[in-house]
Amino acid sequence: MAAGVVGATLIGSGPTRAAASTPADSASAGSLSITVHPDRLGSQLHPGYVGLSFGAATVAQDNYASTDLGGYLRTLGHTGVIRIGGNSGDATFWTSTGETAPSWATSGTITPEKLQHLAAIVRGAGWKVILAVNLKHPDPVRAADEAKYARQIFGDSLLAIEVGNEPNFYYSTVAAYYADFESYVAAIEQAVPGVGITGPDAETNHSSWLGSFAALEAGHPDVTEISDHTYPASACGTSTATVPELLGTGSVQYETANAQAAVGAAAQLGVPAAMTETNSVVCAGMSGVSDVFASALWALDYSLLIAQQGIVNADFMDGTNAAGCDPYTPLCPTTGDLTARPIYYGMLATELVGSGRFAALDNPDAADVRAYAVRQGRRLTVVLDDVQDPAANAATTVTLNLGSGFCSGRLTALTTSSSAGLSATTDITLGGQQVGAHGAFLPPQSTPVAVHGQTATVTVPAGSAAIIQFD
Repeated sequence: MAAGVVGATLIGSGPTRAAASTPADSASAGSLSITVHPDRLGSQLHPGYVGLSFGAATVAQDNYASTDLGGYLRTLGHTGVIRIGGNSGDATFWTSTGETAPSWATSGTITPEKLQHLAAIVRGAGWKVILAVNLKHPDPVRAADEAKYARQIFGDSLLAIEVGNEPNFYYSTVAAYYADFESYVAAIEQAVPGVGITGPDAETNHSSWLGSFAALEAGHPDVTEISDHTYPASACGTSTATVPELLGTGSVQYETANAQAAVGAAAQLGVPAAMTETNSVVCAGMSGVSDVFASALWALDYSLLIAQQGIVNADFMDGTNAAGCDPYTPLCPTTGDLTARPIYYGMLATELVGSGRFAALDNPDAADVRAYAVRQGRRLTVVLDDVQDPAANAATTVTLNLGSGFCSGRLTALTTSSSAGLSATTDITLGGQQVGAHGAFLPPQSTPVAVHGQTATVTVPAGSAAIIQFD
């Protein structure tokens, strides 16, 4: 997209990146025209769409119990999902009788008391839990015992039991995994009749497992949800990730393909599909990519992208990290509390969009200004996410052709006033507000957007996002 001089009217009530971006001030303004079809509706954006994914070690170490995790959950919404699993789930031991953990349990031991601590937080926030049981060290009886206690402790807050984490690492074929999966399901259902079951939770580069698993499940599905993992970039081994890679169209294509694979497998079984473990960069994230403002713009775009494909829930790893603060961690443990990282703002912006059904768009700009529209009753919410680097690009003037029935709009901006732009780690605001201690977040401010006939025009600075609600 052509860069340009920032228009006289800047969006949002908080500071804007355009004012701090000297290189872009000398460029030429970009423009974009988008037509919204509010009567052509598609997939549902569900309430509580954005969730968190914890490593099982976090529960085993129980250290979040001293923080105000519940406050940060309530800020994200009155409903949501915490999924407990991850690689540490393969090295976590469950006991309800005080047994000594085996030598492989390097991530700790989970007990009923530790589940009770988590349950108190979850119930207080109105959230639900997906709890993974250890499959790498097969023990269906122990898994069933854990599921039984989970149902007793979480009650209606227990959404499902996840059978194993990324089994492609320790099973050579889907058929071999499925044989053990079925033995687990039989034991769990006998101990806890009617409990939800999720699978197959394959690693991000193994979406082919989804279709194969669904084919084995066809005709007698045990799962109540197809669960998948997606990370568009990697920091595993010698791999590195960059902000342009994360925000580029290659990531969009990868994310779309993974979402479609999960939704397609779920459709074969007549169940929903969820991205129960996801984030920007696999292997704990990448400094300068996963922990900067670019990740906030990415999280908003990614969440809406895969929701539009039909994904019902996205749980961002590692919700709080027992081992410390990895680059991709949305909530960083600090003394006695948590700190919201940049990606948390993108998750919060997704929650601000609300719920409803996606409306069709003509001429969205997939490369530079990502666009989405969600219809709920008489309200239409349009999201414009300008992922361009503000150091080299100026604002884009977007003309929205809305159709009839909308009189006015209110715009809330996701932005940063830091001169670091996409690399900013501070001075990030949503509607002019910042997330404070204990998850405190004042109602976001907004600015009016005029509708002339059936058209509204907004100016979106590079490296910012606009959420516009039309009534």
